[in-house]
Amino acid sequence: MKTRFALSATVAAAALLLAGCQEELPPGGQPVTPSSATTSSAAPATPNADGVLNPGDTGKLESGVELSILKVEGDQVEREGAVSVFTFQLNNTSSKALDRWSSPSLVYGEDGTAAESVLSLDKNYKYGLEGKLPPGSKQTIKIAYAVPVDKLKPAVITSEELIWRGDFSNYKR
Repeated sequence: MKTRFALSATVAAAALLLAGCQEELPPGGQPVTPSSATTSSAAPATPNADGVLNPGDTGKLESGVELSILKVEGDQVEREGAVSVFTFQLNNTSSKALDRWSSPSLVYGEDGTAAESVLSLDKNYKYGLEGKLPPGSKQTIKIAYAVPVDKLKPAVITSEELIWRGDFSNYKR
């Protein structure tokens, strides 16, 4: 008798738990999908099976900071010639100030040639984070690399533990 009572109690408890997990649907009977118009920023993307993000994906660093590549454009810099300018945006969604961020590296082409970063103060091309980034704040950073944009097919950008791979030769988000 005790076994039958314990089994009945277990089944009843499981049924109550499952009933509490049901999604309530609006009057139309279809789940509501949030629109991008109601969100302030893109949610961090889930990397591909190999752990690599696609161009346009927002990644999340271990620090809790979201990182996006907003655009890639070509420019000319004195002493360097043609460069590719990547516009990165850091969004500090963590509860701590970000005080350092490693400048992303870029390799391009089928052979994976490394591109050097180019500093240009007159064009505001930097190597990384300016000052500290408090929680809830964003910072947009332009980093130039000594490679023409048309050579960025394919390219790999690495920033700390995040990796993006794809065609950046005509990239705009």
